[in-house]
Amino acid sequence: MTTTADPTTTTTAAGTYNKDTYDRIWPQMSDFIRYNPGARHRRRLVFEFLDDVTFDTLLDVGCGNAELLRLIDARYPGRSLTGVDLSDVVVADNSRQFRHMKFAACDVERQALPAGFDAVVCCEVLEHLDAPEEALKRLFDAVKPGGVAIITTPTGKVHDTERHFGHVRHPTSREMHLMAERAGFVVDDIKVWGFPFYALTKWATNLNPQAALARFAGPKPYGVVEKAVSESLTLLNRFNFEKNPMGVQLVARFRRPG
Repeated sequence: MTTTADPTTTTTAAGTYNKDTYDRIWPQMSDFIRYNPGARHRRRLVFEFLDDVTFDTLLDVGCGNAELLRLIDARYPGRSLTGVDLSDVVVADNSRQFRHMKFAACDVERQALPAGFDAVVCCEVLEHLDAPEEALKRLFDAVKPGGVAIITTPTGKVHDTERHFGHVRHPTSREMHLMAERAGFVVDDIKVWGFPFYALTKWATNLNPQAALARFAGPKPYGVVEKAVSESLTLLNRFNFEKNPMGVQLVARFRRPG
């Protein structure tokens, strides 16, 4: 559920990002979500985990504007796809735009998710939550026995830009492994991705976080320069190690026994 607010303000405390915030900002985030190099590589890594999974039904928790679901629909046609998000506004927009998918508003920390899915994906949500373990238990309940959950979250330092995005904490690979087991999952794999170039990208962005947020995470649509920078960084980040303990991005696949 990675997103941003007005770049003239900074989020520093848990709980600042609530339903009203997401209702306001999700409609402004299409270009950031589509072109951001981190988001693009996260989707690539999610697809790598999904490619060897047999699934007919899939739930995206924290689906935002359904960019990931749109790409899943194109890559794996014929599946039954569902998305849930905290924002009623984005759920309504998605329902109008993607009539062959199902959408619902849901607070993963406090409400039960729809259940019985072969696969559940949850990208960039847990780092925003005060109770990520409660959310993982709800994700477990949404997966049918024998199904999988694919989860992404940053790891390592919480930078100023990420605090602005509403990040509360970034789990380590070990912490993610333990939380998943306590929720009932069996851990298939956890990749620690992003070293050295995505780590370097985050560092460089935070040399002047307000300028970066204003240029790349504001409501203004991307122009030629923003798209060119994003494409260049996406290409550069293809040369990261797929697994390295100094990486800054976790991508995990968990399995519900059964």
